[in-house]
Parts: sequence; structure tokens; C-alpha cells
Amino acid sequence: MPLYTPQPVWRYAVFQISAACLAICLVLALLAGQLGWFSRLVAVHLAVDLSGSTYQSSLANFNKPGTIMAQEIEAVQAYATRNARLSQPNLISVSGFASSVVPITNGFSSDPQEITRAINQVVQPSLVNRIGGGTNMNLAVENGLSTLKTQPTLCTEMLVITDGVFNINPEIIEQVQAHNVKLNFLIVGQPLTAEINQWANQTGGIALEVSPSSITELLSEEVFERFNANPLVPLFYGLAFISFMWMMLLPLERFFNQALRIRIDYASKVSVYNAIFWTIATPIYLIASGLFNPFQSC
Repeated sequence: MPLYTPQPVWRYAVFQISAACLAICLVLALLAGQLGWFSRLVAVHLAVDLSGSTYQSSLANFNKPGTIMAQEIEAVQAYATRNARLSQPNLISVSGFASSVVPITNGFSSDPQEITRAINQVVQPSLVNRIGGGTNMNLAVENGLSTLKTQPTLCTEMLVITDGVFNINPEIIEQVQAHNVKLNFLIVGQPLTAEINQWANQTGGIALEVSPSSITELLSEEVFERFNANPLVPLFYGLAFISFMWMMLLPLERFFNQALRIRIDYASKVSVYNAIFWTIATPIYLIASGLFNPFQSC
């Protein structure tokens, strides 16, 4: 049955309801994306490499400006500062690792000043005797996992910042997966290997190669945005697009009939099939592309 009638399209319920749904979905996307509505609660563990290579294996250069260690510390502080501006800040814990692991923060905190004080108290030249000079990644990941296990109700992210060459035992990666922790890497001044990418992908995390001078920018911007991305924003935009397709039902029918000279009954069918197609294809695209996972809240 043709949809066409001579009245203006905005006088019909199908147009009005679809337009209202479009407006509502766009407003929800704006609130979720810009104002932090419906945001998820996140716990982040930052494991910072403090091995000898990060200060050129010289105590005279320990945490001196320009060293990798100083860049790492600056990046952690920048992340904490930006995090404090969120409506629901991440809970952050920080540890340092080399041959051993040393907790830097006492549990979790979202106070950037508290995190800075903890860093200043722990990251001193005397730390070298306690932490060693190697890169024990297995121990660093195990410690991060143990810390994040204390926040079972939150979305959990572990980020390892290192300039070392390392390996991780498969059973440790399996434990990280089993506890729904996303394992992320910032590899400083080293090539990003296929193994590191695989470990990150297995757990839903990311691995990025970064120069020492870019650690702060990458951690406080790209990584921060990823950790705090609202999974509902793509859904709201998808629903807005579907609403738009249904809102265009009558305008498309009239375009096909009047501009393209298609019979009105065929024009009606094409318009309806177009709206149905995008109603089905849009959620499939969101799920297939990884933009939205209805079975995962983190």
C-alpha cells in the first residue's frame, strides 16, 4: 500500500516519532560523550619500568629530566591530573618494577596530589637497592593483577610502561584473561613485537610504540581516552542513525516517485526496505567492528 499522501511529511506520525527518537538519541550521545553520563567505573594499575636502562644505569641520572624514568613519572602525573577532572575519576594504583616490584601508591587513589606525594617519597636513588636493574615482566603483571583483583566490581585496566625486552608466561596471560583485566603496553624506544601485540589483543588491551618524549602525550590523551571511552556512545549514535532512516521514509518515497519517476507503490516498498535494511545492518556493524558489545560492560 503506498505511503504517499499530499500532506507535508512532518504531519505524519512516522516522521514525528522518528524525529523525536533521533533527537533523544543525539542528546544521550552528547551527554554520555561530553558530560560523562552513564560512564563506567574504572580501576587502573600503572606499572612503571624503573630498571637501570631508564636512567642510563647511572645513579647520577636517577630520575633526572630527559631520562626515560623522568618521562614516565611525568606521564603518570599528567594522567592523574586529567583523571581528577572526570565526573567519576578512575581509581589509580602505581607500582615500579625492575628485577623486583615496589608499590608506589598505597592502594588506589584518584587524588593527583596524593599520587605525586607517593611518587616523590618512593622514587628515590635508594630504591635501586630494593628494585634491582632487570626487567621482570612476569612479576610486574602478576603484581598488577593481584592489585586489580581488589576491585572486582569495576572495569579493570593494567598499563605497563617499559623500555625493556621481555617475555610473559602464557599462564599469566590466562590469569589476566580469567579476571577480565585488560593488559596494555607502552613500549618506549623499542620495536613493538608480534608477541606483545598478541598479549594485548588476547586480553582486550592495546600495545603502542612510543618515543620517550611522547610518553606523556600518549598516556594522558590517547590511552586516557581509550580507558574512559563510554561504550554507550556508539550505541546512541547507531540508534540515532536508525531513527534518521525511519524519519526519511516519506521523504525518500516522494523523492523516488517525483524525482526519479518510480511508481508510487514501488517507491513505498523501496523506502520501507531501506529503513529495515539499516535497522538490521547498523547493530551488526557496531558489534562486528567492536564499537559496541552487548555482552560486555567494560
